[in-house]
Amino acid sequence: MLPILENLLDTGGNVERFHDWLHEQAAEFGHRPWKFAVPGRPATVVLSSPDAFEDVLKTQADVFLRGPTASHFFSMQMMKDVMEATVREKLVVFVDVLSLYAARGAAFGIKEGFSHFTMDTIAKIGFGLELDTLKNSPDHEDDHEFLQAFDKASVAFGVRFQSPRWLWELKKYLNVGWEKVFVDNTKIIHRLIGNVIVQSMNNKAELAAKGSNMNGKDLVTLFMESKLMETQDMHIEDDDATIMRDMVVTFIFARKDSTAHSMGWLVVNLNHHPQVLQKIRNEMKEKVPGLLNGEIEVPPHEQIHDLVSLEAAVRENIRPNHHDVNGRNKKTWGEDAQEFKPEWMIDPATGKLRVVSPFVFSSFGSGRHVCIGQKFAMMEIKLAMATLLSKFDIKTIENPWKLTYEFSLTIPVKGPLDVEVTPLAM
Repeated sequence: MLPILENLLDTGGNVERFHDWLHEQAAEFGHRPWKFAVPGRPATVVLSSPDAFEDVLKTQADVFLRGPTASHFFSMQMMKDVMEATVREKLVVFVDVLSLYAARGAAFGIKEGFSHFTMDTIAKIGFGLELDTLKNSPDHEDDHEFLQAFDKASVAFGVRFQSPRWLWELKKYLNVGWEKVFVDNTKIIHRLIGNVIVQSMNNKAELAAKGSNMNGKDLVTLFMESKLMETQDMHIEDDDATIMRDMVVTFIFARKDSTAHSMGWLVVNLNHHPQVLQKIRNEMKEKVPGLLNGEIEVPPHEQIHDLVSLEAAVRENIRPNHHDVNGRNKKTWGEDAQEFKPEWMIDPATGKLRVVSPFVFSSFGSGRHVCIGQKFAMMEIKLAMATLLSKFDIKTIENPWKLTYEFSLTIPVKGPLDVEVTPLAM
C-alpha cells in the first residue's frame, strides 16, 4: 500500500511536467522496463529502450493485439491523387490567411491555425466535407460545429484517460462533468458524420440504378467502393455504416492534433535555432528556387522530396522532446540526447538521411503496430513547412525558451503560440 501511495503523491505532484517525470524515472532505472500504479487505475508499464520496443513490436508481436487497419486506403496512388492535392489546396488558404495577418500587423495564434489546417484537410480527405475553418478564422469568433465538438470530446477523453476507472464510470452513469461533455459532443460528431455517410449511400444507390459508379475519392466513398460492404440497403445503424463512421473518427483523432502540434513545436524549435532555419532556406534556394522567388506558391511533393535539411529537422523535432522517453535515452543518442540536433538524422559520409531502426527512432511504431499514416503525416508537414517558411518569417511573441507543453495525449505547446508573421523579401 505504501508504494502505491508514494506513486500517487509522486505522479500527482508532477502532473504539469508528467512527460519529464517519466524521463527522469526511466533514467533512474537505467532505461530498464519499470512500472508504477495509482489507486483506481491499472499499473502502467514504461518502456524506454530500443531493445524493449523491439521485444514488444517484433519479437512478441503476436502477444500484443491490434485491431483491423485501413492501410489499403494509404496506397501511393491515394497519397498522390487525393491526399497531396487536398493538402496543397488548403495550403493556398493558409498562405492567404498568414498574408492577411501580416498586412494587419496582428499576432496570429499559429497553434490554432495548424489545428484548423489539419482539420480542414482531414475532413475533406475523410468524408468529402469542406469545413473551411482556416479560411473563416480571421472573421469568425466561433469555429465550425464539428471542430468545436471534436476538440471538446478530445479534452474530455484525455480527462477520462487520467481518471480512476470507478470515477469516470460513475460520472458517465450520472451523466455529469466531463463525461457529459464527452457524450454530448460525441453525439454531435456521430450525427454530422452519419449524415455524410447516409448522403453518400443515397448517392451510391442512385448511381447504381443508372449503372454508374461514384467518382469521389474520400475515405467514405472508397470504403463503399471496397469489398467491405455487400449490403445495398443499409442505414446508419447497420454494422458496416457504424464501422465506417468509427473508422473516420479514429482517422481524424489519430492525426489531426498530432500533426498540428508537431508543426507547432517545429516553429518553436526553429525559433530556438535560427541557424537550422537558415540552412533549410539555403537548401530550398539551391534545389527549389521557385519557392523563394515566388514562382511556386505550393510545391508538389516531388519537388521537396530531396530537401534533406527540412526532413531532418522534421524528424528531429519529434525525437528529443514532447514525444517519448525512448527519444531521450542517452545510451542510444549520446550525452546531448535532449538537444535539438537535426544532424543526428543525416549521414555525414553521404549527406543523405540516415536509415534509423524504428526501434531507435520509435515515433511511428514498427511492424504490425506501425502508424499507417506516417507517410501522409510526413508529406503534410514537409509541404506545409516548406511553403510557409519560404514565404514568411514566423517569430514567436513569447520567448521560445520559456515555452513548455500542456499535459495532453498529444503534448501541444502550452498557450496559443502567438507569432508575428512577416513576408520574406523575395
